[in-house]
Amino acid sequence: MTEKISLAGDLGSGKSTVSKILIESLGAEYYSTGAIVRSVAEKRGMSVVELNKYMETHPELDREIDDGVAALSELDKLLIIDSRMAWHFTRGTFRVYLSVDIETSALRIMNANRQGEHAASLEETVRETKARRASEIKRYSEKYGVDIGDLSNYDLIVDTTYLTPEEVAACIGSGFEEWKRDKSFRQLIISPERLCYPDTEPDNGLVARYSDVIDGGETPEPPEIVFEDGEFYLKSGLEVAMGYAFSMSPYIKARLVGGGRPEGDFVKMVNSL
Repeated sequence: MTEKISLAGDLGSGKSTVSKILIESLGAEYYSTGAIVRSVAEKRGMSVVELNKYMETHPELDREIDDGVAALSELDKLLIIDSRMAWHFTRGTFRVYLSVDIETSALRIMNANRQGEHAASLEETVRETKARRASEIKRYSEKYGVDIGDLSNYDLIVDTTYLTPEEVAACIGSGFEEWKRDKSFRQLIISPERLCYPDTEPDNGLVARYSDVIDGGETPEPPEIVFEDGEFYLKSGLEVAMGYAFSMSPYIKARLVGGGRPEGDFVKMVNSL
């Protein structure tokens, strides 16, 4: 059976744009539940936000979509499946999640100008985006007993906040090849600017050494990162993470680990350099 890629992610994380690039580069076919949801909302005279709330008490709409996603398991073809739940319903997929910070998410939603998906201001769109995400997490948790916001469900997590769609697609393509060779493959790709760093002084000698290693094309031991409340916190590997930043790499190859936010103060890259 041909392997497939399931693509989930935050609102405005670029799933549709990245999917188009992957379709062309991999010669895959595309399946999107987002388009189905927007069509259902339009037919019922609702915004997507209103439909999501409505679906909390009308599970038959979820079942209609989910049955179609599960049936994709039987297709012997390479598919890019843009769906919140394909990682759960479609067997044997390379499970990818695209993450983006909340303000960038809201800006992208506004710029896409999809009818019924955003408010008039950035502040209102941020609130609506958070509400919509919370509604989806609540609905899927109650219906299936799974947390779609739990990033440990996925094989590859890519932070798209500062990356181009082409860079994101390249990360997915290379990760897909590694996953096909080793199904235990797990990786977090995160931009240095998105990461929250512990407010401590790094060993600058080690930072320089890791920067040279990265410039030479080698991959050092991945830093460990914790995700909580929409933020990524560096748990270990400060000098490695800083080495990626000083080598001008657009992203850090890291490992997501469990546990809550580490103790201490944290800063973003703009404050730490």
